[in-house]
Amino acid sequence: MTGVKPAGACRGATRRGNLTISMEDGSMAQEREERPGAAIKRTSEAGDDSTRRTTGTQSRSREPGGDALDASSPGRRRERYLIGTRTAPSGWPFARPQFSMDSVVDYLSHQENVEVLKRIKLGGTQPFSADGRGVSEVVVAKIDEAKAQRLRAAAPPHLIIERDSLLACADHVSLPARMAPIGTLLPLRSIATEVSIRVIGERDQPLARATVVIDGDGLPAQALTDETGTARLTFFGGTVEAIQTLFIRSAVNHWDRLIFAPRLGSATHTVKLRPLSESYPNFPSARLPGWGQRLMGVDPIGGRFTGNGVRIGIIDSGCDNSHPLLRHVTRGKDFTTGGADTGWTHDLVAHGTHCAGIINAASTEQGVSGCAPEAELHVLKVIPEGRVSDLLAALDECIERELDLINISVATEEFSELVSQKLQEARRKGIACIVAAGNSGGPLAFPAMLPAVMAVAAVGKLREFPADSSHVLSVIPQLIGSDGIFVASFSAAGPQVAVSAPGVAVVSTVPGGYAAADGTSVAAAHVTGLAALVMAHHPLFRDGPFRARSEQRVHALFELIRASAVARVPDPQRGGAGVPDLARVPAAQSFILGLATAADGAERVAMPAYWPVSVQGWPTWLPVPPAAGGFF
Repeated sequence: MTGVKPAGACRGATRRGNLTISMEDGSMAQEREERPGAAIKRTSEAGDDSTRRTTGTQSRSREPGGDALDASSPGRRRERYLIGTRTAPSGWPFARPQFSMDSVVDYLSHQENVEVLKRIKLGGTQPFSADGRGVSEVVVAKIDEAKAQRLRAAAPPHLIIERDSLLACADHVSLPARMAPIGTLLPLRSIATEVSIRVIGERDQPLARATVVIDGDGLPAQALTDETGTARLTFFGGTVEAIQTLFIRSAVNHWDRLIFAPRLGSATHTVKLRPLSESYPNFPSARLPGWGQRLMGVDPIGGRFTGNGVRIGIIDSGCDNSHPLLRHVTRGKDFTTGGADTGWTHDLVAHGTHCAGIINAASTEQGVSGCAPEAELHVLKVIPEGRVSDLLAALDECIERELDLINISVATEEFSELVSQKLQEARRKGIACIVAAGNSGGPLAFPAMLPAVMAVAAVGKLREFPADSSHVLSVIPQLIGSDGIFVASFSAAGPQVAVSAPGVAVVSTVPGGYAAADGTSVAAAHVTGLAALVMAHHPLFRDGPFRARSEQRVHALFELIRASAVARVPDPQRGGAGVPDLARVPAAQSFILGLATAADGAERVAMPAYWPVSVQGWPTWLPVPPAAGGFF
């Protein structure tokens, strides 16, 4: 392994701009060798620095076959990597003067089998700039794993080289977590069984585009229904008697259905789904007060607390603003297609639209109402097919827009130092990030485990869903409270869980109508909506010391939410401090950060007893205006 040395300090060292990499390793020297006739294209930098931009840079592979898989050398498969700058805890870069990525791109352009895909311009904390924010860059490149490891070992200490992993919805469990290793399942039985299922709904109308899944001893089979409501599946796990479960989910307006040990045969089987209106009479013509909002004391219809003036970012799968309750959502950006103007309005998986409805659906007499219906929602689409680089750019966009809250419903299986740095920057700038804990049932996902964010777990409530729906799988009998609140079985657990919130069988908006969904993303959306009400209407934020954007503001918001929480479940690893209740948020004069009277007679905000006494940058006393009436 080679180290970092000054240019010229050893034989074989190369220096390109500010990048110095020791070339004592013969393999590295061979990678750096420039060959006659090699095609090199350099990035061009154009556009306004204040916005995210990417420019293509491609270095043609000198290896025949490009990305073709080679069974004899699987390590040669190229993966996407990010190369960025490491910052100090203050947010200032380690490298001064500001490091240029030109030398990195120049170096990579001379490497065999390396392709620079794009350069992403990001803001960041910079000394001596007018607004404390300058411009930094992250390079995205395709590099084979072995080469990436050597580059990481030889890179200067101020450079981060990490994988540009795919993002997933925080409510999706990775394949390895759900299934046995593929080697234990293959080869499949060569005999295929054909199964035909017809799905109907209210008044026996066929339901198109319903998801049908059958599962048995082998791999599950899945299909969508056609216009006649029929799905045809090919099952390789044996005969129809081997099928253990049948699961059906309509796209809109119906409960899903889970049937154990279904009696199937060669004929087409018809399954009827219950409409949501069977559980909620006259829905959606009549307004449905969600069980989650009732549990958290949020009443968007009362008109007293609406979230007006608060700006919220939602990093998710987009938002279908053609829905009647989301037509006021007009701000967004799609990072999966290079920042298309309207791509964010196309929500292919319905997840972002569902969470957006919980937070921000218009307050009317029909359908559902969001927790903070008058907040300003900004939609940042990063899934499906998005990567860590897209999450990084979306977070930077939120900072650039000076949002107040960010709801993050995506996760990745690998830690990203660059994303961690960006989340810390957001917190320093007064932006509170509320993140879904994840649906693995195990440790928290990234970035929910980071200390800079508030991680939210999920709870459910008995008798809020049909007994033959998939929501019953969320119940843990041993962890049911006296009021019927239970820990969701899928919810990630750990000491990083700050609070929990409703996340089972929550009805909200989806493209084309309404649906009930589970997940820690659903729970995080509830907490985001409540946080918006606190920021918009609590005296400490509206007129008090936390009106200004600062890290202390984020800290105070999170502690207010924790202070309001009611422990609904017996396991703090799963439920955190409990479920926040808006009615229990301490008022300005009784906040347990609290107002205390000092020796000089002035009222000041005091640190709560459960906070560390020495929080860097947070004084024990903060002046506030004289207390008027309480928050409630």
